[in-house]
Amino acid sequence: MKTVHLALGILTLGFFVVAIGGCQTDTPGVKDTLGTYSAMVNAAPDKVTNAAAASVKDMKLMDVVSNSTKIDGKVTAKTAQNDVVTIKVEQAGDNVSKVTIRVGTTGDEAVSKQILDRIKQNL
Repeated sequence: MKTVHLALGILTLGFFVVAIGGCQTDTPGVKDTLGTYSAMVNAAPDKVTNAAAASVKDMKLMDVVSNSTKIDGKVTAKTAQNDVVTIKVEQAGDNVSKVTIRVGTTGDEAVSKQILDRIKQNL
């Protein structure tokens, strides 16, 4: 009887952790519960990072800083309202990169989509 209660308790705890934790997928154009917009892009991380930097410059964002390697990259910038824009690029396979975009503290899906579209145009 104690074993059954223990098993039920563990099972319930497992469902609770999954429900609280939420899910994040690598499906293109997915916004997670924390305001980060992510997508997969068919290009190497260094090329995606260069395209991301060019994209935020095209959009006239301020204080653009860009760093990249062959396996990852990061671009930061600021909007006119002084919201920080962070674009992270990670290698996800051969010539495939995962791009995560965060605008401000809570995320802005519309601006994130604009940035992602510009990145794809600049590749």
